[in-house]
Amino acid sequence: MKEGLITKDDLKVAEVAAQRENESLNKILVKLGFVTKEELAMFVGETINIPYVNINNYTIERSVLDLIPEKIARRYKIIPLFKIENILTIAMSDPLNIIALDDISKLAKCKTETVIASEENVNLAIEKWYGTGEVRKSLIEELAEELKQTNIEMDEDAKSPDRTIEEQLRIEASEAPITKLFNSFIAQAVLENASDIHLEPKRGFMQVRFRIDGFLYNRHKIPERLVAPLTSRIKIMSGLDISKRRIPQDGRIGIIIRDRSIDIRTSTFPSMYGENVVLRVLDKTRGAPTLSELGFSDEDLHTFKNLIKLSKGMILATGPTGSGKTTTIYSFINALNTSDKNILTIEDPIEYEIQGIIQGQVDTKAGVTFSNALRSILRQDPDIVYIGEIRDFETAEIAMRAALTGHLVLSTLHTNDAIGAIMRLSDIGVETSLIESILSCSFAQRLVRKICPRCITKFQPDEGLLKSLRIPLGTEFYKAKVSPKLHNV
Repeated sequence: MKEGLITKDDLKVAEVAAQRENESLNKILVKLGFVTKEELAMFVGETINIPYVNINNYTIERSVLDLIPEKIARRYKIIPLFKIENILTIAMSDPLNIIALDDISKLAKCKTETVIASEENVNLAIEKWYGTGEVRKSLIEELAEELKQTNIEMDEDAKSPDRTIEEQLRIEASEAPITKLFNSFIAQAVLENASDIHLEPKRGFMQVRFRIDGFLYNRHKIPERLVAPLTSRIKIMSGLDISKRRIPQDGRIGIIIRDRSIDIRTSTFPSMYGENVVLRVLDKTRGAPTLSELGFSDEDLHTFKNLIKLSKGMILATGPTGSGKTTTIYSFINALNTSDKNILTIEDPIEYEIQGIIQGQVDTKAGVTFSNALRSILRQDPDIVYIGEIRDFETAEIAMRAALTGHLVLSTLHTNDAIGAIMRLSDIGVETSLIESILSCSFAQRLVRKICPRCITKFQPDEGLLKSLRIPLGTEFYKAKVSPKLHNV
């Protein structure tokens, strides 16, 4: 009441309801809608001097989760976040539960530090970090045992000359548990916002790793017996030839996970112990950020806002793979997406779905390439055209001509810096005079990692380094106290 979160009348109503329903006052206040779970958690945290954290922003290492069994986490409504030296930081909805803290300290064999989080967020984190992982672990064990008992490889039927290795792999790959296992990896990758899943064959097992915010994290080990059926399942779903295991192959999978449309780009590569598989995971239902959310400086943001007001010309985003070029271009498109403009795209693949624009996708098997799709797009009376990537002279020339005839053209190039775009276009055969008259802007970008607010600390770099970079002495610098691999914001 003193903080203005509830009124005196709210309190009276809640007290009556708590007594009638035999519930705690906290739960009733939330249930009646007088405060949210987050407001209550933050208020309690401030009152007892325990920091409140939004645990949705954390990436939790499997080694940290293994310190606390899932059943204990569910019983006490806690989630371990990270461990630094001999101190385990845990998030709890009830940080005053001394019994829980004692049990956890004994179980983890280390000291504990507590932060507060809403009960809802703790439950969601438990489902996210334990749920899918535990289900997958049980599924792997169950499937391995099942295949061991049936002993498919030694089965007399499998030895029959009428059944080829490929046919046997197709049978194993079609088993429901194998499909569930594959789906569980995709679901977990989506939950953790992973951009890639790496399935790496080793001696006696397959290592599964997720790439999250640029770092690779170990997630699971698959027994050797399941490697071939799982790889075959992925190849079948991707439209690849399972009989060809000694050549690289590329494919694509479309899948619905938890009502979200996921596009998966599959790449296989033969290695010493089998086929290495990398899956690029694209959540097509995830919205692109706005321009102001990208983290540009005020000066750059002002420049970009003026650039996208142009009615013609070409804007190129450059940088290495994974530097966020496509996301930035999508932010431009979002800002340009008004009812008085006709925006068409040709992409490979479509990474974000945007309402109000026409999006097309490259399909080489059907003969749809960037160049011939672009020719068709120009007959669709567009105001703005987005080309996923300029890869060859034909695409570059058509794009340049489109910009020359009154269209605003957006695209990306794989170069290391902004000036490299001019050199790249020239290398593939575009006339220098055409580049000079058409190119409105070329910019290069890189992704910069954020520092977790709980781990931020000041530090002073070497003076020689500052002088070499022409940075004034006394400039404030910050870094994380712990490895950025532990958790992210």
